[in-house]
Amino acid sequence: MKQEFIEFVKALMEAAPEVVEEKMTNEVKMYLEALTDTEPKAKVEVTEKGKMILEYLQNEDITPRRSKVIADAMGLSGRTVSGSMKKLVSEGFIEKIGEDPASYILTEKGKNYKN
Repeated sequence: MKQEFIEFVKALMEAAPEVVEEKMTNEVKMYLEALTDTEPKAKVEVTEKGKMILEYLQNEDITPRRSKVIADAMGLSGRTVSGSMKKLVSEGFIEKIGEDPASYILTEKGKNYKN
């Protein structure tokens, strides 16, 4: 439905370029660009705990670490670190290695992250 609407608007714009020139405000243009933008602009936000974990991992050797080891070393709960690790993995800052128990290692993005 969205794509049909976009194609309809584009057809109208092509059919009446003089109306487009006269009536298209900057706000309308920005809205149309946002509507037709097929690539979502993900806003990457690292939580305070995530920042702490990245800083900790950046200052350690490159050996993969389990979230429990990270939690113990940082004085945080395992649940807090585990939740932060999932977000850091989904944002591409760390990589999960293996299962039961999983270990984590920094990606290049994580190594280059500056707080």
